[in-house]
Amino acid sequence: MGFGIPNEADAFHTDQAEPDSVDFGILAAAHARDGVLVGCVVTAQGTPDMTVAVAVGEITVAGVWAAVAAGNVTITAADVTNPSFDLVVVNNSGTKSAVAGTAAANPVFPAIPANSLVLAAVYVPANDTTIAANQITDKRLFTG
Repeated sequence: MGFGIPNEADAFHTDQAEPDSVDFGILAAAHARDGVLVGCVVTAQGTPDMTVAVAVGEITVAGVWAAVAAGNVTITAADVTNPSFDLVVVNNSGTKSAVAGTAAANPVFPAIPANSLVLAAVYVPANDTTIAANQITDKRLFTG
């Protein structure tokens, strides 16, 4: 499917429907031809836990092509009081990781690491112990 910002009525939480400044950074990176060539979809686990699954794919970042192996990425433990956003990213060597956001009453996305692409944003409610599909927003931009 690719990059999205859900409408408020379609979102698990209204914070997911708010454009973030990082969204504009993702769009600007695609203009520079950084993006996903194929695959790399991020999904919830069949038996939900605090990890997400990343599918096999290919990306290009800063003119460097990289293969991405399928695998799991661990999402940061939830804060006891406030929600947060984690970003699932892959760098130009194909390494997948989660960038932890700061818990806040109205959370924002963390910064994108250098030489990395954002694959998904994961909304982590306070006291959460499992990541469900509706907490994941696809942020992949495709390039060719």
